[in-house]
Amino acid sequence: MRFLMLYLSLFYCLNSCSDKNKLFKRIDVSHSNIEFNNRIIENDSLSILDNEFFYNGAGVALGDLNNDGLIDVFFAGNQVDNQLYINRGDLQFSNESSASGIQKKDPLIWSSGVNLIDINKDGLLDIYICNTLRTEDDLRKNLLYINQGANDNGIPSFIEQAEDYGLDDDSYSSHAQFFDFDNDGDLDLFIGVNRIENIDPNIFQNLQSETAILSVDKLYENKGSSSLRPFFEDISKVANIKLHGFSHSSLIQDINHDGLLDIYVSNDYLSNDIVYLNQGDKTFKNEARAMFKHFSLSSMGSDLGDINNDGKLDFFISEMQPYYNKRKKLFQKGTSYTKEILTRRYDYEYQYPRNVLQLNQGINPISGLPIFSEIGMGAGVAETDWSWASLFADFDNDGWSDLFVVNGFPKDIVDKDFGDFRVAANRLVSREQLLSAIPQIKVANFAFKNTGDIQFEDVSNSWGTDFSSYTNGAVYGDLDNDGDLDLLLNNINDPATLLENTLSNEEGMYNYIRFDLVGKNPDQQPFGSEVRLYNGSEIQTKIILSGRGYLSQPESTIHFGLGSKTQVDSVEVRWLDGSIQKWSDFEINKTHRLNYQQKKLKFFKPNKIPPLFKEESAPTKLIHSDVDEDFIDFNLQITIPYKFSQSGPALAVGDLNGDGLEDLLIGGSRGKKETLFYQKKNGTFSKKTKSFKNQPRDLEEDAGIVLFDVENDGDLDVYFAHGSGQFSPNSTAYNDLLWINNGAGEFTLANIELPNRGENSSCVKSGDFDGDGDLDLFIGNRVVPGQYPVSSRSFLLENKSTEDQILFIDASDKISTGEKELGLITDALWTDFNNDGWEDLIVTGEWMSILFFENQKGFLKELEQTGVESAIGWWKSVTAGDLDNDGDLDYIFGNFGKNTFYKATAEMPMTIIAKDFDDNGSVDPFISFYVRDSLGIKRNYLYHPWDDVIKQFRGLRKTYNSYSTFGEATVEEIFENQNISDALIKSSTWMETSWIENLGSNKFQLHKLPKEAQWAPVFGSTTFDLNQDGYEDLLIVGNDYGVEVNQGRLDALQGLALINNRKKGFIPLSLEKSNFFVPGNGKSLVQISIGEHPYFIASQNNDSLKVFKPLFQFDPIMVSWKKGETSCLIYTEISGVQKRSKNDGFSFQSQGTRSFWVPKQTKKIEFYNSNKKIIRTKIYK
Repeated sequence: MRFLMLYLSLFYCLNSCSDKNKLFKRIDVSHSNIEFNNRIIENDSLSILDNEFFYNGAGVALGDLNNDGLIDVFFAGNQVDNQLYINRGDLQFSNESSASGIQKKDPLIWSSGVNLIDINKDGLLDIYICNTLRTEDDLRKNLLYINQGANDNGIPSFIEQAEDYGLDDDSYSSHAQFFDFDNDGDLDLFIGVNRIENIDPNIFQNLQSETAILSVDKLYENKGSSSLRPFFEDISKVANIKLHGFSHSSLIQDINHDGLLDIYVSNDYLSNDIVYLNQGDKTFKNEARAMFKHFSLSSMGSDLGDINNDGKLDFFISEMQPYYNKRKKLFQKGTSYTKEILTRRYDYEYQYPRNVLQLNQGINPISGLPIFSEIGMGAGVAETDWSWASLFADFDNDGWSDLFVVNGFPKDIVDKDFGDFRVAANRLVSREQLLSAIPQIKVANFAFKNTGDIQFEDVSNSWGTDFSSYTNGAVYGDLDNDGDLDLLLNNINDPATLLENTLSNEEGMYNYIRFDLVGKNPDQQPFGSEVRLYNGSEIQTKIILSGRGYLSQPESTIHFGLGSKTQVDSVEVRWLDGSIQKWSDFEINKTHRLNYQQKKLKFFKPNKIPPLFKEESAPTKLIHSDVDEDFIDFNLQITIPYKFSQSGPALAVGDLNGDGLEDLLIGGSRGKKETLFYQKKNGTFSKKTKSFKNQPRDLEEDAGIVLFDVENDGDLDVYFAHGSGQFSPNSTAYNDLLWINNGAGEFTLANIELPNRGENSSCVKSGDFDGDGDLDLFIGNRVVPGQYPVSSRSFLLENKSTEDQILFIDASDKISTGEKELGLITDALWTDFNNDGWEDLIVTGEWMSILFFENQKGFLKELEQTGVESAIGWWKSVTAGDLDNDGDLDYIFGNFGKNTFYKATAEMPMTIIAKDFDDNGSVDPFISFYVRDSLGIKRNYLYHPWDDVIKQFRGLRKTYNSYSTFGEATVEEIFENQNISDALIKSSTWMETSWIENLGSNKFQLHKLPKEAQWAPVFGSTTFDLNQDGYEDLLIVGNDYGVEVNQGRLDALQGLALINNRKKGFIPLSLEKSNFFVPGNGKSLVQISIGEHPYFIASQNNDSLKVFKPLFQFDPIMVSWKKGETSCLIYTEISGVQKRSKNDGFSFQSQGTRSFWVPKQTKKIEFYNSNKKIIRTKIYK
């Protein structure tokens, strides 16, 4: 007993001591006097079984209601009364609900959201409360309490006047936003409507059907008045506010910076999030799809913040994705591709069950609207369980916006085990027993520290926010006027939580500056105004709103953390009318007032930055749109990570008709012909469609194309590698084809039998591996169809053709691995990486290291110790370029990226275990990686939902008969009783797209590309000196729309230009600077010469071709290879010595120009043959 008491004392001491070091400290009710508790009690007539919004909770709002300089608090209550707390200083409050007259008219009123606004412009904050849930109309009427001023004790009094103002809306209001949508100087009102009664929220439907229009948001225009009392009129229909949704939150911002405030609406269930753009004529238009590629499924809370300090506001929307494995498995639905099909059929947006972080990438050069990349998984904020309020604010005053997300739900009606129980026992148990069987989700809230590199760190424990609660509304504000932001939470069935921010600035490391805005009308809050703070090259941006998070309103003062900085350069306010004012010379660690009338105004004009590229599809007449049949790979194996059937189209560049101009050949998908573009002398192209296929209905799918001179007759022939995995193994639709050019662009199918018949190819690359002067072929093969991750055999074909006979023989035994499968091959490159004059081979693939084969005079020997062999990835592509100007070739490798749930490191690798476990003739693949358990410890769990696992391998149902037991089982436990000695087991440790530095002597060093290159899988890439400084820069394209549907499309890449910083690093260019915009499912990327100018062409699966012309200040010099030349060294006045290689295939399904370009400052170029002898020198003056 003595030992136990000692242990408990030590445990208490350790926890108490550690609590003192937390950023936030919970203030006890005995000190704060805040006793509000949003207690909800179920009964026979009303529970979550009757209305799924029963536990959606209520909001909290902050504002100085008595104008004493201290922030007061208003809590909305569901079944309990609303309460008002007056701030008395030192984080002590007095409950003045009764004295102020703000009680509900009827105790049955179910209040939801709350706003504090000066609606009648008398200098006093009024209170607007949204009411919902109840079926009786009168109980749902919203309330407006007009502030009558405070008495000598600082207690304000209120009179309810919603009907007098026209604001007693009864349409199941969840929350409201006040803003001046028509720029007439007064506040209008948007109301989010959240009605589930008589509506099935989980079915696809016409978005304006009779049932859909039962839950449509409202817009009220402030019509003004000759008296002090404005009147509001419902103009929703004429304003085009008509789309169905279950609105949990909304945000107001001038998203497209046209001087008009727009509306972002977060909707629950299948109903889409809506982005109403203000048209300037008192109407709105939904432009969600034009700006966002996908959304969260059940959108909850939301906020705006500039997470990377680039001056553009980003969006965070909370959802319900759990963060530890058991909860995940109780939450996850099985794969349903039907949902993807219905999404398209009913014209819904793509939505996925997780939080989304939408990064503002700047202006879409086509639409003129902002374009966003969703990076929540990569930034580390996608999974916070059943989340509600989400708030951006700088809680540690370091100059970066952090993120706080609250959590919890008293009755988890989506729990899969409860769902099974409900179906089985619905008629056998009482209502009370059924309610008691519903699990609770009382889980920790999340605090994420912004680390300043578009990344968030979970600091919930160290900041003291990781306590469990059922929290809905939450706000931040400096409640004790000490220069940091405190937190206040509205909890269900628990007292409200007050968290004091204990940040100490004694050493001057956590400075701040705060601003109150006074708008054009001094008595109207300037909601929607944006404030920018400038310090050198750093920018911070904030926006003032009447509501944010969830049903709540934080303080309206703008708060900037400064870290150790002791001054600010300037502060800029962008007012509602589009005007801009700037101030400077501020004292830090104080609150300042910025007045609209204090400075001379300038009106906002977007900076026009000369872009790097101009899109030229139309001027060149290279207009083409790929159409790819929607083949459902998951019907073959439900647990594969993504499709293999939508990887095209391939692109190949070359002079097809012998006229000296480069043409373009585009591969055809299943059932589609190939497309030829012939270049004309005027720089435009003529289009021709031709079938290079040999199956009925053009069944083959081109997985790779290479143009090369088979028989050395001076023209380009074409080899088509066929793949995609849409046919059974050994299908004749996989047979590769070789077409022979007659010299004038007419092609004839070669009557030969190639050695690699029936193999599912992924790429074909040509190179002279045996040094005999003709081009041989490496054909990379990926997966045995329907047998993932079993790989198909790849081939080395030696060219034995003569003028009289076309002949290729299988020379695969000249690769050191022999007939052994190389792996799931995605790309390959012939390249002389050791500068010995022989073309070596690099091969990439999935679940494998990068393979380097040294050419030992016609024999390809695999290198085992390269320095990068431990980087096992899902590699997609390889491209060569001398990136450090040291005279050898370095390499860019496209990988799957980090913005995904598929996580892998050397310490915690991702694994796949595969075999035919149930002996049904199909391989059963199971992917696992490290996920937190309920104690926060990362353990190796299966990725897949339970429904998918038992569909793939029904035998596991005997061991795990519930979602819960499955969710608790690690991979080791699941396969403990399964014979996996003969299973195919692979792992991955590195998911980043990278460049590899060639160190010489067959040694290499791996470098990650910047975070912007990790936001989606990278396929096409190319090198080019974009800024003419003598160093090769990078262009990349990617995305993958075929990822399994629970995770959804990986679509965050918009096309990316990366500038070489000459220090073995790369700087990503913004979209405004580059204009290199490839937003779709990017695949191939090639260079082509049009005239003597370089152009870049990118293909997008199921989308249009993109063509870009660089806009150089000084045109570079075009250089063409001559016969016998294999490489060159370039000497310039501005850089070192750079190597270039003549190559017949760069990057994923790509083959580019036979020319290259050098900067004007080039002094000379030395050209080498395969014997490393200089055979030509070109001097420039």
